[in-house]
Amino acid sequence: MGNEIKIRLQGHEKFPLREGWLNKGIKAVKNNPMVFQKNGTDILGVGTNMVKSIRFWLNAFQLIKESPKNGAVLTELGEIIYKYDKNIIDDFTLWLLHMNLICNNREATSWYLFFNRCDINEFDKKTLFNHMKRELIKYTGNDNFSENSLNSDIDVLFSMYSKNKNVGDPEDKNTSPFSRLGLLQKMGDIVYKTQPDIRKINEWVVLEIIARFLENDISVSIDTAIMSENGVARITQLGIIAINDILDKLDMIGCIRINRTAGLDMIYRVENYNYDSVAIAEQYYTNRE
Repeated sequence: MGNEIKIRLQGHEKFPLREGWLNKGIKAVKNNPMVFQKNGTDILGVGTNMVKSIRFWLNAFQLIKESPKNGAVLTELGEIIYKYDKNIIDDFTLWLLHMNLICNNREATSWYLFFNRCDINEFDKKTLFNHMKRELIKYTGNDNFSENSLNSDIDVLFSMYSKNKNVGDPEDKNTSPFSRLGLLQKMGDIVYKTQPDIRKINEWVVLEIIARFLENDISVSIDTAIMSENGVARITQLGIIAINDILDKLDMIGCIRINRTAGLDMIYRVENYNYDSVAIAEQYYTNRE
């Protein structure tokens, strides 16, 4: 029992993350740590289930920490985003939050599985459900989970990330900001995994992903950094050539060292460089433009 894998399905109350929710939640927590324990509906201006959903998303993106006694406080990342991009306008912020969500296998299990373990690029909902169900059973070692909850997660994931070919109002408040990443496209009943616009991914996004491999190790193989679980290709869906071009740029500006001689194909730490995720984010925000 001690090795049981902890998962979470459907913490979102069936609400995809909506435009403005993270901004609203971060500000509310900053001003009132007890916002999720009392008066949340009044403070946030939404219904009870939406308050629960906002709370879930703030935790899933690792923007808040909670305790029964002290309520909610912003994490270091939450504080940095509150300081530099509280309205979640910068694409870098969205990518950073997306990375946190995908890597959060305990709180956002379906998102972790979809981006890391679903090697299908074109599917309808039924096909994806069957694939996700198999992967969840393999991951947990049992089938002790609600299929309805998994179904709900798939609906919410589609709503969060997909761009529908049907023309809608770009200012629709029900739209998720994560559709801007361009990772899924919905055409009728079929959903496609898509490569995002390379112009919307700067090298700092890739550095954030690579840094997770280098924080406690002096090196990582390029193949591992790109193709493994929570690697660059899994999180960004970029092609190998584009990723290698970005790695070379990171080497050129001195954030990492690349060695492709004698078939090594390795990424090395740069001495005295801080590979902490929050430190990299602050470096990006203070040097952008």
